[in-house]
Formats: sequence, structure tokens, C-alpha cells
Amino acid sequence: MNKDVRKLFADLVAVSMNSDQVNAIAQRMDRRFDIRQATGFGAVIAIPGHAAAEALIHFLGTEERVVEYFEHLLENEGLFVYDSTLKLLYRDEFINLLGKRKWIYDPDTRRFLRDPFHAEQLNFLKTIELLDLRRAGDIAGLGAMLKEEAARLKVEDLAWQVTIRTYRLTPDIAELTRDLLELLLRKQNLEFLTGEIYTAFKELAINASKATYKKLFEKHVALPAGVDPQLEYERFAELFRRELEQNGDEALSRYAEQDDRFLEIHFKSTDAQISCWSLNYTTISRKEKLRLLHRLNYDLSEQNLDEVGQDPDREGAGLGINLVLSVLGRLSKDKHPLKPVFYPDRTKIGFVLKRADLDAARAARG
Repeated sequence: MNKDVRKLFADLVAVSMNSDQVNAIAQRMDRRFDIRQATGFGAVIAIPGHAAAEALIHFLGTEERVVEYFEHLLENEGLFVYDSTLKLLYRDEFINLLGKRKWIYDPDTRRFLRDPFHAEQLNFLKTIELLDLRRAGDIAGLGAMLKEEAARLKVEDLAWQVTIRTYRLTPDIAELTRDLLELLLRKQNLEFLTGEIYTAFKELAINASKATYKKLFEKHVALPAGVDPQLEYERFAELFRRELEQNGDEALSRYAEQDDRFLEIHFKSTDAQISCWSLNYTTISRKEKLRLLHRLNYDLSEQNLDEVGQDPDREGAGLGINLVLSVLGRLSKDKHPLKPVFYPDRTKIGFVLKRADLDAARAARG
């Protein structure tokens, strides 16, 4: 469900209805619904409006069902429902929001209808939300199919998101990604960004795969050879760098497939911004975190700078990060356009580009 639809609908329900009214209208869609059971408040305690709204949204589940419930509200507006007259606050705002989502309101029938062509486009966008390429047999064929389907797509005013899941960034996966990214950006009149966003994406994917490979190298190569990165980090880092220089990622990608250790790249486009994030399901050491923050120009204490060392780019990621920063510096006014997030079980790094900044960049280029 679209988050803006969810939020405004929750606000509308919370301020316009009491819990008994919420229950009475919901039971017109499903007689089994019970607001007290759904909220867990029992038969005695008064149910707060926000709790009733959240329980209702959970019950409805989809945007289509929310629209159906709202139609029931419009039919009963001004009428006595349960114990008071139903008056809808945020009524027009919600109708306008649904209009942006291509739900067209007919005041004569108090019904919303969605253009089937628009629904077909939404269904296509849903099919590409996750492209799991870990075991894709014919990536070229998949690319051709996506191009054929997307050629009919008109997404100038549609939000979209794509997640690519893979063990490694092979040339055919990279080509598929660029083609799909170019197509979607072109549909939103942002094709001038394709080269730069793809360049940034590729570097983020390479760094994400390296972080995964490093853990696999530790497990399958370093520790069996008696090299513990917790005790000999610099030696471990040198061995890992040498492995990549001499053998590429052939052996390490096989370990990734064996252990099902994949990386993900997330693209997302909304009315306000577009974003790209790389995600690997592993953690990095404190020293690696500090070195990354140093490369991204975050302020570090003197103690942390000492821990970073004299050569923070020695593991080979410095040039790639600098390239991404150079690209983003032309498209964003953010002091730190490339942002890392260190979760306990995964590492995420990416960027968000605001539409206003992109419009300014386009104007500057003529």
C-alpha cells in the first residue's frame, strides 16, 4: 500500500470516526470483523482513534480495499451511523490523493474507477520490484522480455522501485541493469542521468560484493590457513587484496553461491527523489567503518584518524568511492551525498537525489 495513502487514510479515520463507526462500516465488507478483537482493547476500554484506524488498515490490507471502504464512507456521509452523524474530515484531500494514484472519482455514483491501462502498468512495475538473478539461466532473454514489456510503459507520473539480487556483477547482469535503468529514467524524462547513475551504481555494487567476498575469504581461506583478521587485520587485508588481483572474483563468487551470500541493489523513484542503495548481508570491522567514513569526508576524532592509518585506500576501494562522490557532487547539494548505514547484520550505502537538484542540474546543462 502506498505510504501516503496509508497515512492520510489513517488520519481521516482517526479524526472522523469513533471505533463503533469504524466497526459498523467494516462489517458491511466482512461481517466477521470485530474492532475490539482487532485492537485487543477488549469490551470495556475505550479504543483510541489512531488504534482503531491502524487496526482497520491492517484488516483492509490493500489499496483497493481502502478505496472500497472509503466508498462506503462517502455513501454514508451525513447519515447517522451507529451513534452519531458521519462527517468526513480530509475528505477532499483524500480524493485528490487517490486521483494522483489514478483512482478517478465520479461524484454522481460516489465510486472510484481506475483506468485498466494504468492498472496494467502498475502490474508490470510490480513484476520488476525484485529481479532475483542468483540462478537466472537466460539473462539476455529476461532483458529482451523486460524491454518489450516496458516499451509500452508510460511512467512519467508513477513511482517505481527495482531490487536486483545477485552473487556478483557479471557483464550480462550489468548490461541488463543499465538497460532497465535507462528505460525507466527515460520514461520519466531523466535519461540524462543514466550514465552517471549507472556509474555510481556499478561502483556501489563492486564495493558491496567486495564486503561479502571478504567475509567469505576469511571463512574459506584465511582462517583455515591460520590468519585471523581479528588479530592480524593488515596481513589479512593484504592477502585478500592479492587474491582479487591474481584471481579476480571467480573463486570467491563460487563461495558466495555455495553459502548463498548475495548482494542487493535497490533503485527507487518517487515524486520527490530518486535513490540507489547497495546492501550486503554482512558486517564490516570498526577499522573498515572508520576508513569508509574518512573516504566520505565525515569528521573523525584524532583518535579515530590514528586508527584509520596513513593509507586508508590501501584495500582498493578509494578510487571507486571518489568516482561516486564526483558524480554525486554534480547532482546533489548534500554535504555528504553518499551515506553509509551500519546495521548489526548488514551494511548499506547509497544516495538520494532530490528532484529539485536534478532539475537544476538539467537546466545548467542546457
